[in-house]
Amino acid sequence: MPPQIHHAITSFVAGTILIATMPVSATANTRLERGSEVYSQQCAACHQAQGQGIPGSFPPQKGHTAELYNATDGIGGRQYLGHVLQYGLTGSIEVEGTTYNGNMPAWGGALTDQQIADVLNYVLTAFGNEQRLAGEFQPYTAEDIKTIAGQNLSGKDVYQLRQAVLGQSVAPSREGPTAQSAPELSLEKAIRDPLYVAVQNSGIVRALPSKQAWPGVAGAHYDALSPDGSRLMVSGFKTGNVYVLDTANGEVMASVAIGEVAQGVKISPDGRYGLAVAPTQGDVAVIDMNTLELVKKIPVGKVPHNLIYSADGKFAYVTLQGEGALAVVNMQTLEKQHQIPTPGLETPHNVDISANGQRLWLRDFTGNVGVMDLASETMLKTFKVGSGHGGIDVVPGGQYVATGAISASAVTLIDPESLEIVKNVDVGVGPHGVRASRDGRFIYASVTADNQIAVIDSQSLKVVRRQPVDGKFPFWIAVPGNP
Repeated sequence: MPPQIHHAITSFVAGTILIATMPVSATANTRLERGSEVYSQQCAACHQAQGQGIPGSFPPQKGHTAELYNATDGIGGRQYLGHVLQYGLTGSIEVEGTTYNGNMPAWGGALTDQQIADVLNYVLTAFGNEQRLAGEFQPYTAEDIKTIAGQNLSGKDVYQLRQAVLGQSVAPSREGPTAQSAPELSLEKAIRDPLYVAVQNSGIVRALPSKQAWPGVAGAHYDALSPDGSRLMVSGFKTGNVYVLDTANGEVMASVAIGEVAQGVKISPDGRYGLAVAPTQGDVAVIDMNTLELVKKIPVGKVPHNLIYSADGKFAYVTLQGEGALAVVNMQTLEKQHQIPTPGLETPHNVDISANGQRLWLRDFTGNVGVMDLASETMLKTFKVGSGHGGIDVVPGGQYVATGAISASAVTLIDPESLEIVKNVDVGVGPHGVRASRDGRFIYASVTADNQIAVIDSQSLKVVRRQPVDGKFPFWIAVPGNP
């Protein structure tokens, strides 16, 4: 279950799950309530509150999870589901006739053994799944999950387990850029300025080209640089904290709690404030970058996700994934000023702004991009791109807009003048974060399944280097000169 936030569904548990079943103990109710909370915070945005999934992007939990649990081949469905949450899943699967080809992150180490057990128990008894189980359901315990941990498996290893559990032949290795030698540009030539990668499941920031690993940032998710490049702001979506690091040595200067979960972060063009999104509360947290203290929370709307500043820094535009809109925050008053609908994009997710400040480029949660004219607040065009969610970047120099797709394997390049897709560059499974170098020569993509940074030459539109991050699930990238 990829790490995003949706509406709480705790009340759904008590009201619907066990209505038609035998009376349940207080312990069982507590277990299901805990599992519901984990599901709503970490799973529902992708798999949806009622477990229906998003066709082509994120598979359903309704029905399918029970089918997996009932499987008896290989290590058995019950064991397999524990492995999926512990180690993730990478590969092409088919559910109810629809193909999904993405990368679910590993949750081992991010969630406790008890939380993994609780959410499995919830999913297998919610959405009508309990009626589909073969025989009596045996709830997972923390001890069950603990026995699965420590095997150092990858999402691709779990995919092989899935094939065996379902009695399917193991698919051959994917022949593509991840299996072939890419034209190798040296690290120093490909990454000339410092590049900072938030490596989610390893809880580190990887600095390139130096290859330094900076720990102490649990659930490192989104990151952003101060204008002078001296400080790095990192969100910890699994902790609800925002971390501020000194880029001279990687030292954690502050850890600021903003809520249950932290998503997008950005530092204002004047370096005064850092904004961090708290989606479950519907707030944007304001952090004073001099004192490194939380000074205010600004209510913005349902499920905010990320933001970008106007060219002059007077406004911040915040995506509202739960409302199909943007919140406009006045940076002088630190108040929400108004809201702009995003027709054609029901779930605006990530956002960037053109160099002249006249257009916003929006990436949604389900495989679409939109471009908005800010003067008229109208959507000029929407594009179908790779499935799932991803980052988006207006490449310096204005030649391209680039976007990733965590449920696909390509970075899509769009011409910002003609508003046409130029090319889909295959980089490997699960590209999410996308940022270009300050001169626009190279485009960097964090490839979550292969734990690499793919470097695209913006002139040849080919991958010229694949740099391992020596950690698991690289999610976002911060680059000097390209906020």
